[in-house]
Amino acid sequence: MRPNKDVCRFNPVLQNFIKGLNSIVNRLALAIVILIIFGIFIFPLFHNNKKSKAVKSELRSIGAALEEYYKEKNKWPSPGARAVAGALSGKGGNATGFYNQERIDAEGRFIDPWKKPYRYFFSNDSYVIQSAGPDGDFAEGLNVGEDDYWYAPR
Repeated sequence: MRPNKDVCRFNPVLQNFIKGLNSIVNRLALAIVILIIFGIFIFPLFHNNKKSKAVKSELRSIGAALEEYYKEKNKWPSPGARAVAGALSGKGGNATGFYNQERIDAEGRFIDPWKKPYRYFFSNDSYVIQSAGPDGDFAEGLNVGEDDYWYAPR
């Protein structure tokens, strides 16, 4: 039995429709793969960038507050994150508040955007402030942390 002429005439149309549909599905699949790759690899770079800018700004602000404290008191605050936060915020028996930060942990220490306390190092005439960075681990000794953030006056 021979196929009907109408079926033969619509068969190429149906084939073209299926090819077009297949092309659309392939493009959608490719778009989904690209979005997944963006979500896994690219988005975290921009997300941490926001926190990086925040920590750099906070380090500069804390540094300026430390310098004001030193100008007024002619000494650095007592060592330790809690003592520094108390001295700069005016809660350590000091009536003057040199710096007010919203992120303070339960122990009364200034914390970075990754919820780790800052470290402070003082010498006779200078200081250094350190943030542990995204991994939350401070660089120790010769182990230089690639993600730590440091601030020292110029």
